[in-house]
Amino acid sequence: MNTNWNWISSKWWKFDFHSHTPASDDYGKGPKQAEYKQISPTDWLLNYMRQGIDCVAVTDHNSGAWIDPLKHALQHLKSQQHPDYRPLYLFPGVEISVHGGIHVLGIFDINKTTDDIDHLLGTINYHGLRGKSDDCTEHTASMVIDGITRLGGLAIPAHVDQVRGLFHEFSGTTLDQTLNNKNVIAMEVVDIMQSKPALYVDKKLNWSEVLGTDSHHPEGVEGECYPGSHFTWVKMSTPSYDGLRLALIDGALSLKRSDQYTEDPNTYGSIVIENIAVNDAKYLGQGQSFSCQLNPWLNTIIGGRGTGKSTVLEFLRIALERTHEIPQSLEEEFLKYRQRSNNRQDEGLLTPASVITIEIRKDGARFRVTRSEVDNTCIIEQEEEPGSWRVSEGDIAQRFPIRIYSQKQIFELAKHPQALLRIVDDSPDVNYRDWKVEWNELISKFLSICAQGRVVKAGLQEESVVKGQLQDVTRKLGVFEQSGYSDILKNYQHRQNQKNAIHSWEKSWENTDEKVKNISRELLPSNLDLQFFDSDNVDDSELITAMKEVHSSFGKIRDEVDAIVQRLNEIKSTWLQTKLDLKVYKQIIKTDQEYSNLCERLTEADAGSPTAYSSLVKQRQDLEEKFKGFDKKREILRQHKQDALKCLQEISEHRAKITELRREFLKATLVQNPYVQIEVIPYGNKAAVEEELRNLIGRNSGGFDRDIGVVDGDEGVLSTLYLDNGKSMDDKIKELKFFLDALYKNDVVAMKNVKDRRFAAHIQSLQPEQMDRIRCWFPEDSLDVKFSLKEGRGFKPVEQGSPGQKTAALLAFILSYGNEPLILDQPEDDLDNHLIYDLIVSQLREIKQRRQILIVTHNANIVVNGDAENVIALDIKAGQTRIVTQGGLQDSSIRNEICRIMEGGKEAFEQRYKRINAGL
Repeated sequence: MNTNWNWISSKWWKFDFHSHTPASDDYGKGPKQAEYKQISPTDWLLNYMRQGIDCVAVTDHNSGAWIDPLKHALQHLKSQQHPDYRPLYLFPGVEISVHGGIHVLGIFDINKTTDDIDHLLGTINYHGLRGKSDDCTEHTASMVIDGITRLGGLAIPAHVDQVRGLFHEFSGTTLDQTLNNKNVIAMEVVDIMQSKPALYVDKKLNWSEVLGTDSHHPEGVEGECYPGSHFTWVKMSTPSYDGLRLALIDGALSLKRSDQYTEDPNTYGSIVIENIAVNDAKYLGQGQSFSCQLNPWLNTIIGGRGTGKSTVLEFLRIALERTHEIPQSLEEEFLKYRQRSNNRQDEGLLTPASVITIEIRKDGARFRVTRSEVDNTCIIEQEEEPGSWRVSEGDIAQRFPIRIYSQKQIFELAKHPQALLRIVDDSPDVNYRDWKVEWNELISKFLSICAQGRVVKAGLQEESVVKGQLQDVTRKLGVFEQSGYSDILKNYQHRQNQKNAIHSWEKSWENTDEKVKNISRELLPSNLDLQFFDSDNVDDSELITAMKEVHSSFGKIRDEVDAIVQRLNEIKSTWLQTKLDLKVYKQIIKTDQEYSNLCERLTEADAGSPTAYSSLVKQRQDLEEKFKGFDKKREILRQHKQDALKCLQEISEHRAKITELRREFLKATLVQNPYVQIEVIPYGNKAAVEEELRNLIGRNSGGFDRDIGVVDGDEGVLSTLYLDNGKSMDDKIKELKFFLDALYKNDVVAMKNVKDRRFAAHIQSLQPEQMDRIRCWFPEDSLDVKFSLKEGRGFKPVEQGSPGQKTAALLAFILSYGNEPLILDQPEDDLDNHLIYDLIVSQLREIKQRRQILIVTHNANIVVNGDAENVIALDIKAGQTRIVTQGGLQDSSIRNEICRIMEGGKEAFEQRYKRINAGL
């Protein structure tokens, strides 16, 4: 059993239908029999516990001697908290050796004792030794079966296909007599592949086939059956006689043999709802919290009209933020579930104090979603350890993809198949959410490339202006150069540079004499303060003399520095004289004169200043560099165009991808569905294409009807989009885009095909980004839904069906795919009874193991034949919705409530059954 979640109602339990203890004389048969027969009741129980067995039928040969000791040992193990202890349910029983040589198992309620088994053996005239397999009753097999049944037991022919088995030992009249006994509902079969007798087959019997160990040895004895080596999975709530009996009647629905089913059936979907709790709603959770625990498989909510069944589901929808899935046509009808009620007259079903809490298991972790009207919040929390929760981020609808459909919602989807596309897109296989993210990224990338290209293209428009400026500057420079002034200007510029260099060099040592003179002034040290010394004192006199010598030395150095200052002045005077005699300096003076003369001539000729030459040269250099940049821009623009075309191709391929994902999903989902066919029509959403195109060109208010046209019309760009002219939809969409682009560019041919010139003017007035968006636009897909109520024969469009037929088709699809929890509110409405069984019940049985289902229903077929693991019966008490009872079909209270609510009571059901059966 799964230990991490002890869910309510039905589970699968490992059941050993046939076991032996030392009370059987052949227990431990073999060379170690004496040793094996010394096993204690405690160790016998532990052998089963260690193998994970949940239920054991104690069926010794013609004896119940060990039943009471085993019960006492079981209580002791529990009270002592033995480390290997786990719950184990003991079903008292016996293996009876019947007159004629066959064995029959008798299995009783868990509260029976050794005395009850002894009483049974007495009533069937067993007078042999207790525990001995070879002694027989005096009664026939059929009489023994009747005796077991009269005392409240289940009679199960043991190992029917082996020695001492019914099919192995009996034939003819003897076998026929036993097969006619209506008290047999199950048999123990060892080899499931072995053929049944023709008599059994001819009678069309369908006894449930269970498997037990028939173990006569302790755990793990080689070559022998032992505890845990064979068993049958039995579906029940808490193990009980009633639960076992109903499971045996159900047969394959509630039984799985370990030789056929090796997996643990107590598995469930990766996401399941544990509990729905409501506090302080108008009719739910007032006074005490309304808490509805769920099972991981099929849950059904039953109750009379007005008992709040649908309210529970709609509150679940609100908390899980799936109200946006309600079709617009139903919003007003469902509004009451989301509105607050401030008084009794208000229709709203919430109050300002309402709190809805949903506990969910997902991928091994526990979460809870709390919707509070107190502070108008909806938060996710994750359990870190039992009872400790922390806030968890994320989108509720995305993190917990739980499907919720009311019957009216399904019918609306059937009326408008296009709305079904959203359900398809929500599937993990299609994953429209992720596709849309990538789609938006591609569109943004394309728009960005186009915008950047326009910026570059705008920069190229300056090329002609720059070219003219360059020509003007070049012409002016030509005037200077053709006038013979170029050499003078170049020589002047060169000599001026030399002059400036000489001047800078002179400045570097210009004040050197002053700097040295300042050093000379500060060179002598200050005089010694003699007030602290006595010149008559020998010691002081010695110091004063030494100090004077130092002062004298500094004086000599100062004289030398003054001499250096004089020499520096002489060097400066000599340079000034020498400079005037230098040839270079004479050339500088000469070029200064030539330049001065040139300025006079240019002024006289009104030709401008010579300094303009260098400015013009610089201007020409700048313009030439700028002109070179236009080639680079042209290359960038070319690259942008290539990138835009590549991105458009990626957009086209990505658009085709969503169509293919939808096709593959529907193909895989409906591959063997006899009720519905759904085909994806690429770009086929005719109902929305005009609105989409008008939005793109900014004319959603109408107008230009002749040029825009309508789908399947006689004129306009839309008239040919869905026309069967041999062209593909991709080509027709390209032609439409090309025509609009040609109009935008004022193409002559395109202009001739316009009915209204104002339409062309409008297209030409569009912003560039609007045209970019047109280039990456594609119409939406559509779905062609067909249905058949003849198991795959004669499919016809869903639009032609009755309300019930439309609902059946859509319901068949909804039940066909997905592993997430599925919530349905009265899906049987408008459906014929045969459809309810053939469509809903059959698919529920198939899918509930992989996904949790919660159904509000008034139909007993869904609850009973759907084999609901958890039935929740609601009623109104003191104006509030309350759970009357809750549990599995094996619980008598549940069966009674189903009969009362759905069949009009036991008497009405029996009378109706008699009338129908008599007619048949």
